[in-house]
Amino acid sequence: MKTQNHLHKYKRVNIATRGGKPYYVFKCIKPTCNHYIPVNLSEGKLCECNRCGLPMLITKAVLSGSSGRSLSKPHCLDCVKRKKMPDVTAIAEFLSKTQT
Repeated sequence: MKTQNHLHKYKRVNIATRGGKPYYVFKCIKPTCNHYIPVNLSEGKLCECNRCGLPMLITKAVLSGSSGRSLSKPHCLDCVKRKKMPDVTAIAEFLSKTQT
């Protein structure tokens, strides 16, 4: 049976322990696919974003993440949820009114 060509949708998994260290790979999570690639070799590969489903390129930003580890479910930089900063002008106005 020939498998269909598709864009892989990855999830980071630990498949073994080598020398006391975990061995992480990106494994395709599509039901009919058994493809995986070591995380350290995945930079520059094209995959599907886990949030929006559009094609994306795995870059150093995806591999480093905020904690220094690769993202467990890679997503494009457009899909990053950023914390909203409070409106500084409203806070300044409130403080100026309370001090007078």
